Amino acid sequence: MEFQKRQSHYKRVPVVAEPNAQYTLSGKGAGLQGEKEISTSSPCAFFSARPVREAYVRMMQILNKYDEMAPEQRLEFESRFKRALNLDVSDRVIIALEFASNDPDANREMKLFLANARTDTIKQNAYLISQRLGRVSLREYFPPSSDGTGAKFIFPRALDGKPVIATGDKEIRFEFEVPVIDRNAGGQTNRQKLLVNFKVDKMIYKGELSY
Repeated sequence: MEFQKRQSHYKRVPVVAEPNAQYTLSGKGAGLQGEKEISTSSPCAFFSARPVREAYVRMMQILNKYDEMAPEQRLEFESRFKRALNLDVSDRVIIALEFASNDPDANREMKLFLANARTDTIKQNAYLISQRLGRVSLREYFPPSSDGTGAKFIFPRALDGKPVIATGDKEIRFEFEVPVIDRNAGGQTNRQKLLVNFKVDKMIYKGELSY
């Protein structure tokens, strides 16, 4: 339920994209008609963008009933989330990724994959693709934590002094190879590329490019 609440709030922010996939599961356990439609959702956001962090804090306010808090409770809440709002992203880009599926096996597989992944194990599987600079390699990875914002992928904000995203760019792409359960191969786990495109002209916040 909290995942759905977070995404309904995040969707209002232009630097968030939500790749979706659907396929049909056939056979035993697939339901009365022998078929079950499987859907997955992989919301992806530039957590380094100020409007995404503001949306996250506001979402946490709603979930924790901030408006009903006593003054001292509000001060404590604001102190806890001050770091997220004022995060120093001057030298980095942060991509936050979540995953949800109505297939328990897919949920379990992805949860384990994201929790056990480390920078060195996925460094060749996660990139930002810049129209001007090409592939931007992963600098650091952090598994999902209790903050509810998903796994974090850290990339450099500039290469050779050039920003990875500029106002003249049309789009920026996040590419990540993830495990996918192949139902047509008896549940064998294969790899598939998750491709997420962000339109740069939609990433303007208060007159400036925000990422």
